[in-house]
Amino acid sequence: MNRMSNNKNLIPIHVGLLGHIDAGKTAIAKCLTEIASTAGLDKHSQAQKRGITIDMGFTFFSLENYMITLVDAPGHADLIRSVVSCANIIDIGFLVIDALQGFQVQTGEHFLILDLLNLSQLFILINKTDLVDKKRILEVRRDIGKIILGTRFEKSCQIFEVSAIKNIGFSKLKEKLLETIKTLKIQRQNHGTFKFLIDHHFKKKGQGTILTGTVVSGKAKIGENLSILPEKLTGKIRSIQKWKKEHDFIEAGDRCGISLSNISPEQISRGSFATDNESEFTQSQIYDIAVKILPLYNHSIKFGQHININHGMMALNGRIYPYRKELWKNNEIYVPLSPNSNLKVFNAILYNDKVEYVKKGEFLLLSRLDLSPKSLRIMGSSIIVRILKDPIYMFKEKIKKGKVKDAQYRVSSVIVENLASSIEGAHSIINLIAEKPFGKIKSTFGKKGNVEVLIRENFKEKMPITKETTVSLKVFKKFQVDNTKSYSN
Repeated sequence: MNRMSNNKNLIPIHVGLLGHIDAGKTAIAKCLTEIASTAGLDKHSQAQKRGITIDMGFTFFSLENYMITLVDAPGHADLIRSVVSCANIIDIGFLVIDALQGFQVQTGEHFLILDLLNLSQLFILINKTDLVDKKRILEVRRDIGKIILGTRFEKSCQIFEVSAIKNIGFSKLKEKLLETIKTLKIQRQNHGTFKFLIDHHFKKKGQGTILTGTVVSGKAKIGENLSILPEKLTGKIRSIQKWKKEHDFIEAGDRCGISLSNISPEQISRGSFATDNESEFTQSQIYDIAVKILPLYNHSIKFGQHININHGMMALNGRIYPYRKELWKNNEIYVPLSPNSNLKVFNAILYNDKVEYVKKGEFLLLSRLDLSPKSLRIMGSSIIVRILKDPIYMFKEKIKKGKVKDAQYRVSSVIVENLASSIEGAHSIINLIAEKPFGKIKSTFGKKGNVEVLIRENFKEKMPITKETTVSLKVFKKFQVDNTKSYSN
C-alpha cells in the first residue's frame, strides 16, 4: 500500500458506504481509513452522542495507484435526503447489512439507489458477524440472493463477512476491492465545463473561504476564476488540497478542497456548485424529463403529484406531470398520462419549487418522502432532455359522440349530427379523423353543425352503417399547466 506522502498521482475512486441505522458503517470506515476529511467519522455532536451518522462523512485510504474516498451516508429514514444527495458522486457501492437485523426497508432503498446509478460494482458487507452463528449468516446470504435476483448486480455482486468491532475481514475486502478496481472502466468527464459540487464551506484563518466537494466534470487550476451558482458569486482559486496535500490542479473525479478569494462562506448554501463557464447552465425551474420508474415502486403517479427531487447536492420539492405525445391537426401535442397506465418509462414535465442552474442531460433522482418509512419511497430516476423557461401547454383529451343522420348520402360517406353544435364548431373539426369505421371529416353540411364523414375503405363491406350509428371523434382542449393546482386525471 502506498503511503499518503506519495499521493500526488493517485487515481480517485469514490465508494458509497450505505446501510441501515446502526449497521456499523462508520465503524467500518474507521477500519479502512487512513485520512478523515471534512465531516469524516461522525464529527457532528448529535452523531457522537447517538452513535449514528448525521451528515455525509468523507474519509480516505490508498490501494496501490488508487485513492479510495469512502462516502459514509446516513442510514436512518429521516435523513434519506442525504443518502440520495451523495448518490451522484459514487463509483462503487458498499452496502452494509447488520447480521443481527438482516435486510431492512431502508437497506432496500439504498440498494435500489445504487442500482439506479449504473454503478460498476456492488459489495455487500455483512457486519457484526462476531455476534451471530454460521446458520444466521447463511440466512442473511439467502436473503441477499433473493434481493439481488433479476437486478444488474445479480452476477457481479460480491458478499463479504466482516466485524468492525473485531477488525475481521478487512484485509480480504481490500484485496478484492483492488482487484475489482483494476478491471473497471470508469469514465471521467475530464474535458469541457468544470463543475464542482459543494458539500461543505467554511472560513479558515489565513486561507479565506474553503469549499470542499467533488469535481464531476472538467478541470481547474490555481489562479483561475470560478463562479458559484445559483448565488452568482465570483472568486479566484488561491490553493487546492487533495487528501491533505497541496496540488496545482484538480479534475473530474477528485474529492478536494478549494480556497477562494473574495467570497464569504455565509454567501454560499449547501447544494451550490462552482463552475468555470456559467453560460453552460440555464436558470430554470421547469424541465422536460425522461423518467424511469423502479419496478418495485407500485404507487400510482398522478398528474401534478408532489414529489422530492435530488439534483447533485440539492434537495428540492416539486410536481411531476407525466404525459404522452399525440399528433393532432398536424402538430405534436402533450396529453396528460393516465395514472392507471402503470408505465415504468415515460416523459414528464417537472416543476421545481426553486429556480436552479441546470444542463441538458443531467441526472435527477425522484422520491416520495411523504410515504411511510416502512414502504419504498424511491420512485426512480430521470434525465433532463429539455430546459423550459415558460409554463407549458398541454391538451386534455375528450371523446365527442355524434350519430349518423343520413347513412345513404354517398357510397363512401355519411352525414353526421351532434359532433358540433354550430357551423363554426363544424368548421373547427374539418380534416380530423373519426374513430373506426369512420375516417376523415370531409366538410360541413347545412347550417346546423352537421358534417360529412368519410367511411374507411376497409370497413365498407364489413360493418353495416345505419341511421343512428354512433360516431366517435377524439378532440383535445388546450390548457396551461398550473404548478399550484392539483389535477384530477
